[in-house]
Amino acid sequence: EIEKKAFGNYLRLGNQTPPDEIKALTVSNDPQAGYLAPAEMSTEFIRDLVEYSPIRSIASVRSITSSSVKYPKRTGVTNARWEGETEESEESAPTFGQLEVVPHKLTTFTDVSNELLNDSGGTAEAEVRMALAEDFGKKEGTAFVNGTGSGQPEGLMTHADVPETINGSTSALSADKLIELMYALPAMYRNAGTWMMNGTTLGVIRKLTDGDGNFLWQPSFQAGQPETLLGRPVIEAVDMPDYESGSFPIIFGDFSAYRIVDRLAMSILSDPYTQARKG
Repeated sequence: EIEKKAFGNYLRLGNQTPPDEIKALTVSNDPQAGYLAPAEMSTEFIRDLVEYSPIRSIASVRSITSSSVKYPKRTGVTNARWEGETEESEESAPTFGQLEVVPHKLTTFTDVSNELLNDSGGTAEAEVRMALAEDFGKKEGTAFVNGTGSGQPEGLMTHADVPETINGSTSALSADKLIELMYALPAMYRNAGTWMMNGTTLGVIRKLTDGDGNFLWQPSFQAGQPETLLGRPVIEAVDMPDYESGSFPIIFGDFSAYRIVDRLAMSILSDPYTQARKG
């Protein structure tokens, strides 16, 4: 409650906020004197993002406090050989590299009127949080699917090494090609795989049947259980391409291998000057 009240005062007063309330807002012992957002707001902010970014629900998400995170990467295996009873073993060694993930900065601003701040009955903080969560969530979701990797996250659809299965027709989606796509994956990934597509493509998928007239798409009959396609769950992502010539509208894989790294140090600055003449 102390932090929430202090944050509301900070939105109204900016740098004129009393020093003891500035102290209450500091949730990170950072060289720049902390970040003016209460811890509870940071937690709720991330929770709200999940609603707008379904990639977070299937990817591996971790938080860091440094400027980047480095993953060891094995680039080769040992070379075992069959040997006779008295033959010597030959040495071989795996090779390793390193993969560095650097978090990118996402920023925006929102104008809040003095009337809302003064007459909102304490809801101004929630209004600001939801405005930011909706904006950040949409931008994150788009980047996690189609991000270029330059100044923003690299999206699932961007990496050149992701193989594809060609449907072969621009007028009809082939059920056989869906099966081919699924079984192109090694079993350990296939058995943990998830389908992802947008709503337009999902509408086409729901009409597909096998030779006996059974629908490939199966609805969820139990609360908490996902809809399935060929036995694997389906999630809808609005940022996936539409089903059309030259596009890749469906992706299937074990998305836990996709890393989302949050540098959880949300910074909020109050600017009481830029729009002061407009209230």
